[in-house]
Amino acid sequence: MSDVLPIIEGSLGAGPPDWASWLLRCPLSIIHREQATIRAILQRHGFAAGVDYLDALLAYSNATRLPDGGFPPTVVMPVHMAAGAMREAARAAEAE
Repeated sequence: MSDVLPIIEGSLGAGPPDWASWLLRCPLSIIHREQATIRAILQRHGFAAGVDYLDALLAYSNATRLPDGGFPPTVVMPVHMAAGAMREAARAAEAE
């Protein structure tokens, strides 16, 4: 039996498309709590685009918000760019 949480365990046996989908849907609370485990899994499988997305998402969710409550574009845009790059890497891996 694994020490990894079931919500993370479900993504372990899959390939990049499933990892990308899981990362895009995973609650931020899980991302924050299990970031070291998630990072280790992505690195072990060589999914650098997933690690980049994780980094961008953590920077976004930890950013100081603007006076209006919004997030600075300097943390919002990297999340969108990393998500797109991650999706593309997942599609490319699936085509191999």
